[in-house]
Amino acid sequence: MQRRGSEQRGVLRVAAGLLVLALVAVACGGDDDDAAAPEPTPTDEPAAEESPEPTVAPETGDDDGATDDAATGDEAAEPTPSEPTPDGPREVLRIGYAYPDLSAFAVLNEEFSIGDPELQAQAVVDQWRRDGLLPPGIDVELVFASYNILDSNEKLGVCTRFAQDEEVFAVVSGLNYTVGSECLATRFSTPVIDTEGAPPSLYQRGAPWFFTLRTDYERQLASYGQWALDTGELDGKRVGIYFETPLKEGVEAMLELFDAAGIEVVSVTETSGEGIGSPEDPVAVRRFIEADAEVVLPLIGGSSAVNVYSAAEDQNYRPVYLDLDYAEHTSGIAADTNPDEQYDGTLAMTMTRVGERAGGMDVTGAEACLTNYERFAGEDVVRDPPESGEYASILRTCDLFAILLAGLEGMAASGDISREGLVAALENAGEIELVGSANGSFSAEDHSLVDNYRTIQWDASCCWRALTDFAPMPDLG
Repeated sequence: MQRRGSEQRGVLRVAAGLLVLALVAVACGGDDDDAAAPEPTPTDEPAAEESPEPTVAPETGDDDGATDDAATGDEAAEPTPSEPTPDGPREVLRIGYAYPDLSAFAVLNEEFSIGDPELQAQAVVDQWRRDGLLPPGIDVELVFASYNILDSNEKLGVCTRFAQDEEVFAVVSGLNYTVGSECLATRFSTPVIDTEGAPPSLYQRGAPWFFTLRTDYERQLASYGQWALDTGELDGKRVGIYFETPLKEGVEAMLELFDAAGIEVVSVTETSGEGIGSPEDPVAVRRFIEADAEVVLPLIGGSSAVNVYSAAEDQNYRPVYLDLDYAEHTSGIAADTNPDEQYDGTLAMTMTRVGERAGGMDVTGAEACLTNYERFAGEDVVRDPPESGEYASILRTCDLFAILLAGLEGMAASGDISREGLVAALENAGEIELVGSANGSFSAEDHSLVDNYRTIQWDASCCWRALTDFAPMPDLG
């Protein structure tokens, strides 16, 4: 695969310093996952653009803001009766899909584009209907809303619109919508399947309505710590850690693990995770250098990571980095903006299936998802690694809706077509097979799905390569 010229890569890195966090950071723009969501207010935001043909979902309702008699809470959970079918009457469940609007960034560089999430979701539901996968007695109507990935108020506006104006039954949500998902769960008792992991305290606040595709931060960081020990890269080395506040519970668990293993942690710096980059970025690098840290764990957002690598390179400081999925570090877009001198050869722990194609592994599930989208949308998806933002978004959409379908199937089987029934169905669905992430399961005690991780490695001449099979995350008891 031909690489970019140095001038183009330089432009990308400058853009990344301003834009990568907007695309991939989990904690940014004041979206503090460990803080209670502010009280949402009704919004008069415009309706989502009409979806391109072919469409499979009815048009969404008016977006004139909440009215005095708008249904909230459990009242909005009532499914809408539909016309009888040969199999009997069906209940139409309105499902909200919140996704980030990255069109402004895609104008600057097409690699930041995640394609058309509405079309991606419609393709999945169309396949459900074509293949008869919708359970008897249930149909779905999709309702869409996009949000500025850096604007917490806009995410809260989407929450209010879904709960009050659209009266959705449940919501699935894309990258960095956590504050909106918390709003739906805690303010409106609406089941929500979010992409990102979160601190354990957020699952408690949002119980029983809050679910996530990725594992919670405490388990992720404990697994990451054990993985780092297993790589052997920490043996006899001086370790530096730079982390964002939403990860604090997980970092504490990881530090206990390192202490028990006799690992020498010589520098720990915390940053809020708010905004594009942080004043602590150069401070953390200076502390690493002064402490002679040989291995660095960058538990920070995308733009802070770019700042760290750039500051380190400016000072000819080249430690070993051990990375992970936080803030989408393991996306091809993010890794490709990092200086080769700093990042080439970096090992990372991932819960996703990134690097499987380059690693020569079976991608049957991903192919089925991509092929179905191509059939529905009438367009080709580039598969050459590194995986594009659109490629990753299509697979992520398939995964989020696979989780939703498992809940719908369990709910129909139980005969309890209600929000409470959906929660119980997800908790008892067993292992759910995914195409963009490792498989996993929920329980009444654990509302984060993914239970497995693997090792990948960044090859600056190509992409991420998967090196190992998935292994189970440790049981924290």
